Amino acid sequence: MVRREREVKLEVLASIARSQLALARILNSVADVAELAPQTAKRIGENVRLLTNMQEQLAESVTGWPVRSYRVKKGSPPKPWLRNELREKQVRWHPQVNRRNWN
Repeated sequence: MVRREREVKLEVLASIARSQLALARILNSVADVAELAPQTAKRIGENVRLLTNMQEQLAESVTGWPVRSYRVKKGSPPKPWLRNELREKQVRWHPQVNRRNWN
C-alpha cells in the first residue's frame, strides 16, 4: 500500500514537471506575441502565473514539503546587520592604500 502511494505521488510530481515545461513553452510564445497584442500577452501571463501557483500548492500537498524556500514578504526592509565587533570599527577603503590587496 505504501509503495503504491509513493508511486502515485511520483506520477503526480512527474505530471506537474511536464506541465511546467508546457507552461515554459507557452511563455516563450507569449513573448513573441507581446509586441503585437500586449493586453493578450498580459492576460496569458497572469493565467500562467495562476497555474504555476496551483501546481506549487498541489506539489506541496503531495510531498508535504514547501516548494519554495522563501515567501514574498511585504513591508520595509530592516537595517543592515553587522557583527558586534564590526559595528564599533569604522572601515575605510581607499584605492591607493588597498591596491596591494588586489594584486
